[in-house]
Amino acid sequence: MRGASHLLAAAGLVPSTLFALCCRGCGGAVEVGPANLAPPPGSASSVLRFVDATPGSGITVVNVSGGSREKRAIPESLGQGAAALDYDGDGRLDLFVVNGDAFDRSALRGIEPRFALYRNLGGLRFEDVTASAGLLFQAWGHGATRVDFDADGSDDLYVTVFLGPNRFFRNLGDGTFEDASANWGGADEGPSTAATFFDADGDGDLDLYVANYVLYDPRNPPNRGRPCEWRGIEVFCGPQGMRAAPDAFYENRGGRLVPAAPAFGFDAVPPSYALGALAADLDNDGDTDLYVANDSEPNYLFENVGAGSFREVGAWRGGDRNEDGRAQAGMGVDLGDVDNDGRFDLFVTNFSHDTNTLYRGQLTPAGETILEDATYASGLGLASYRYLGWGTRIVDLDHDGWQDILVVSGHVYPQVDGAPVGTSYRQPNQVFLNLGRSGDGRVSFEEFIPPRGDAFEKIESSRGLVGADLDDDGDADFLVVEMDAPPTLIRNDSVKRGRWIGFKLRDLGGNVDAIGTRLSVEDSDGVVRWCQRVGGGSYLSSGDPRLVVGLGPATGAVRRVEVFWSSGRRSVYRDLAPERYWLLDAADEAPRSPVSGARAA
Repeated sequence: MRGASHLLAAAGLVPSTLFALCCRGCGGAVEVGPANLAPPPGSASSVLRFVDATPGSGITVVNVSGGSREKRAIPESLGQGAAALDYDGDGRLDLFVVNGDAFDRSALRGIEPRFALYRNLGGLRFEDVTASAGLLFQAWGHGATRVDFDADGSDDLYVTVFLGPNRFFRNLGDGTFEDASANWGGADEGPSTAATFFDADGDGDLDLYVANYVLYDPRNPPNRGRPCEWRGIEVFCGPQGMRAAPDAFYENRGGRLVPAAPAFGFDAVPPSYALGALAADLDNDGDTDLYVANDSEPNYLFENVGAGSFREVGAWRGGDRNEDGRAQAGMGVDLGDVDNDGRFDLFVTNFSHDTNTLYRGQLTPAGETILEDATYASGLGLASYRYLGWGTRIVDLDHDGWQDILVVSGHVYPQVDGAPVGTSYRQPNQVFLNLGRSGDGRVSFEEFIPPRGDAFEKIESSRGLVGADLDDDGDADFLVVEMDAPPTLIRNDSVKRGRWIGFKLRDLGGNVDAIGTRLSVEDSDGVVRWCQRVGGGSYLSSGDPRLVVGLGPATGAVRRVEVFWSSGRRSVYRDLAPERYWLLDAADEAPRSPVSGARAA
């Protein structure tokens, strides 16, 4: 069986170069064409620069995810993520780092697994405020999601858990949190991995999708506790052969999350081994869809067909399998428009001895959005074969107007070290510089080979990846959650080949985070680029809620910004100065910007 894009091509449905963008509340269709501007010449090694800012940052918490020497059960291999949030409302993004636990605490050699909240003091220096913020609690955690669930202007925190219920913490607005799980709901029993908030039914408030993995009972392990085999070496068992835990969906009813998967159509597919989830308007029709990355099974693409109803369309629209028609092992996922054609693309990380996969958004003459596997066509095929990918971000690192790709990697089996299997447990993380569009309309990427001393020269077994502008200079910095080690804080010092503009969005109703909102940004040269505020993404992590668009060689004010709000409204802003963040509020026609510096008012 071939992928969906190959089936369409065989039927003569060749994607068009222009497409009509239709949305709720728009006065008609908008023609969107590709931006043909190529980035300036220069290799990845001459442009990209990253500094390990961990020393002196104050971020010291040590990750615990089972035994450090061996991973004898599949929950120990999944690792943890982190979240960027402004917990105290001072305008700086703080960091919350999730931690796990161990079945045998004696193997931890005195290390006490704990979650950590770090307050941003500026200059990439952080202070541990976990205790004073009221976030000292015990759990084997996996992921963290920042969300303003009650729309009060303060960032709340949802934590997914392996054993026991998930935890939902309400921000009281005074720098402290309270456990609101009993009142707000959503305390799924998991074992949970990713969590994604979005307005599934268009009623203006935030609903919740929780991705769950395998039903693992430490008292009754698979294969009667004996190891399984992978490429001739003894390893833990799973996930294949184990029961998948069904994902959960919660509808927001008056501020309380109530189980509602059957009513919305999310139970129409069999349970799978879900690790990544992303909510976004994937087909540009004005409502928010959902993509779920599954381990060892086809990925799910849930199309929002309106009125709180979803249907799984991966087999037809693509994104479920690679171009060979083969299911992979989805871990992390992110969204962007890597080819600047106005259609959104997906990047999914997978297991070793395989590829991470780039799905390009395409449009058929019939007006249907499909996802085409463009991994090898973009030069990304062989680069990831030895590596096992987890967290990922699509982001313009050098502001040249073309979005680049980051992947953090690490194997699940420590036993691969020293075995003749062509991979290793600790692996380098990867950066791919976008070289722009060639004559056939496809983009290509160049892998960054880090020079001596660069932060990406570091080799660990990585899991979660947070992308956030932590020093408010307009580019993305990164926090990487490493297995059985402290996180790595990375400052982006890449050469900037263009200017930038940033946006903080505030929508109407309960979805103040504007999840599912799309923006078209026309620079002073008339080039249009698209971005979107998504829910979820990466792996077990939650990144910067602000959007940043690289402007390439354009030097003047941004000519026009059109916002297609998730609430159905449409706003147009003109002549916005670059090199700063703008606050765009659906209830206010006038954009706001800080008097000085990069931070949004």
